[in-house]
Amino acid sequence: MKSTIEKYFLDTNFLVYCFSEDEPEKRERCLHLLQTAKTRLAFAISTQVVNEFTSVMLSKFKKPPLMVKAIVEDLTDFEVVSVTIPVIVAGIDIHLLHQISFWDSLIVAAAKTAHCSTILTEDLQDGQRIGGLTIQNPFTLTI
Repeated sequence: MKSTIEKYFLDTNFLVYCFSEDEPEKRERCLHLLQTAKTRLAFAISTQVVNEFTSVMLSKFKKPPLMVKAIVEDLTDFEVVSVTIPVIVAGIDIHLLHQISFWDSLIVAAAKTAHCSTILTEDLQDGQRIGGLTIQNPFTLTI
């Protein structure tokens, strides 16, 4: 019998916390989740998440570009969903249907494209269901 590994979509804020020096508790929690769940869960991100993450690392955290480049190259360990025209169109539909921001709607559309069950984010309501996906605050998650 084939076992299915559940897939979680990581929002930008989750990745940013993995490198945050301002919030060490959140950093440790996110890193712990990645480490302890890696044998039981698969993770996905989108090109939107990579772009937002890169921007925060370079501008807000003032990290050296070569360091950021190395981190981004390591993100290939995750499934990466390209934000294509069909994903954008799905994001617009989600935005209209659920009345959430367009950017959050793109996250949901990308997570659906990757066949995720859950989105780890602080940006949406914990426990909310959108388009068959569960929104989970990573700081209330027990794995």
